[in-house]
Amino acid sequence: MKHLTMLITSLALVAGSACKKDKKDEAGSTTSTEKTTEPTKEAPAKKASGRSIPNSNGLSVDAPAKWLDNGVGGAAGFHLDADGGMLVLNETSAEEQAKKLDAVKKETEEVIFEKWVSADETPDGFKMLWVIPKITMKGDEAVKDGTAFAFNVRRKIGSKVYDCSGSAQKQEDATEAMDLCTKIQGS
Repeated sequence: MKHLTMLITSLALVAGSACKKDKKDEAGSTTSTEKTTEPTKEAPAKKASGRSIPNSNGLSVDAPAKWLDNGVGGAAGFHLDADGGMLVLNETSAEEQAKKLDAVKKETEEVIFEKWVSADETPDGFKMLWVIPKITMKGDEAVKDGTAFAFNVRRKIGSKVYDCSGSAQKQEDATEAMDLCTKIQGS
């Protein structure tokens, strides 16, 4: 249920609040110049490359420039300009990790849900994309104003399990965010 709480929070941000922007320069990528002269039984751990994910304690991903850093002290992740979407990354509790895809789908259907686009198991978790009502504030009243797309990707990064979730106004942005979630690397 924790991921649903986080998702509801992220949906509220997409529905009308502005995200803070960090004005600092982006961290440069690191490369390895190590040469392997003998084959090894285990591949060496892949060093993180790409852009550092703000507020994430060393995680990174090759994210396009349109995905803006969340502000200092905000949720670990990125957002799109003009409330176009966002993704946040949170370590998954042991209780949530124990839940299978069917149980998570059932919980998702109980909160801000219209229909499934996809929901698939992966080798280390799952990825889900679904349609949600787009909510617009008209004065003090929340009114349905079309649809948007929510997503959740659960996977193991290093020794920890994370939920990378969020929403976007367009399906292609939500799909791109899910793809970014699958490519996040640890330090």
